[in-house]
This record gives sequence, C-alpha cells and structure tokens, in this order.
Amino acid sequence: MEKVKHSWADEIVIRRHLNTPLYLQLKQGLQDWITNGLEEGFLAPGQRAPSENELKEALGVSSITVRRALHELERQGLIRRIQGRGSFISEQSSVILSMEKLFSLTTLTLEKGMEPARETLELARIVAPLNIARQLDVDEGAPLVKLVRLRLMDTTPISVDTSYLPLDRFPDFMRLYQSSHSLYELMHSAFDNGPVRAHDMLQPVLISAFESQVLQVSEGSPAILVRRVAYNRDDVPIEFTKSVFRGDLCRFSIEFKEKNSHDNQPVDF
Repeated sequence: MEKVKHSWADEIVIRRHLNTPLYLQLKQGLQDWITNGLEEGFLAPGQRAPSENELKEALGVSSITVRRALHELERQGLIRRIQGRGSFISEQSSVILSMEKLFSLTTLTLEKGMEPARETLELARIVAPLNIARQLDVDEGAPLVKLVRLRLMDTTPISVDTSYLPLDRFPDFMRLYQSSHSLYELMHSAFDNGPVRAHDMLQPVLISAFESQVLQVSEGSPAILVRRVAYNRDDVPIEFTKSVFRGDLCRFSIEFKEKNSHDNQPVDF
C-alpha cells in the first residue's frame, strides 16, 4: 500500500494488490479530496488541481493512468482541464440538497447561478404494478403516467428521475407536458394539484449500466437513490418518484430540531 504524503493527496491510497484499476483508485482519491475540500472550505472552485507530473511522480504511476483518471474527473464535471495551464476545480463540483423543505432541483440550480436543463428519456401511459399502486394509493392496474427524465445543471448530468403520476388526477398530462417544464410548476399551474409535502427515503446504491450512460459515470459508481411520495393539499399522494443522484456531485443536508424549543434536554436515538 502506498500513501501520498503531500497535503493535497492525504486521501489518495493506491493498493496495487487489488483488482481495481489504478486509474480508478486515483480518480476516487482525487474525487474524495475535491468534494471533502469544498465542503470543509480548504478548497474553492477555480483552484488548481494537482498536475499530471505531480501525480505521476508522487504515486509512481504511468502517464496513461493519470490521464485516464483526470479524464474521468473532467467527464463527471469535477474539474476543467485547460491545455497548457493544467486542471482546475469546477464551479459545480458539489451540489448540496437540503432536506429541510420540499426542494426543487430547478429552483436550486437557478439559485446557484446555473441553467437547469431536462431531457425526456421516456413519457408513456402504463398500468400500475402493485408496488407503485401502493405508493400512490390507487388500484393495481390503474392508468399511470410514467416520466423518465435526465436532470442537468448547465451541461452536467446530475440525476435520473423516474416519476409516476395517477392519470385520473392529471388527465391531460401527456398532451401538456414539455421537457422545458418544471414538473411541479406544471402540476400547480395546469392542474391546481401540486405537492405541498413529501416523504423521502434515501438509500446508497451503485450506478446501473443504463444510468452510467446517461449520467456519464462509470457503471458501479456510488449514487444516492431518493424515493419520494409527494402529497397535495388534501394529503392525497399524487407523485411517486425514484431519483438516482450522482454520488460524486451530490450531498444531502438534513437539520434536526427539537419540537419544543424550550426543552433543552438531549434527544435520545
């Protein structure tokens, strides 16, 4: 096992006895360093990343290994490579998603000064399988809208969303929906039936073959699966969505508060 002693590479560990290719080990170490550095404040967007020569000499790996690792990081939007100048940490290296409110990825993207984009991968009418029917409180076999979208910040893919909506609650959805629409804005404006609360469940997963193609990451890369059931003002479930967020770019923030602010007793788990 070899560990780099340089301050910028404290998290980079090369284990030559593993079957994992060296370029992937290097890529993962640099990825951890960038995301942790941005969160902890010792790195900033635009800061220079280690050069090819620094990595090659410090780790004793080949130029091909270093270039493949940097290429993967650039493809994932973590760094920008400028010929003759080097590699730099990208502006969108980390996305913090707050779970304190009903977050909208469209709104969050705009707040970060970036352009939200969506690509519709599938829009179809289906019959509800039992597991999804239970989430939406409809009968098995009830008509649903299935919407699969790729979500992007500027040109960087962030998540793949698969949404299911009861067709009887959104009868003209197939005709009205356009890729440029925010789903929640359309639900509110066209149907007066948008979500006011949601229940989210988070689970660590690995990127599938399909997701790797559209999210532009390697199959088997870490991801965060969010299962959401959204409810309208009558507390009726109107949307069930499974979102796969890139683990290299997305972080979730959750704040816990006591119900009684006057009670200073510690909370037991």
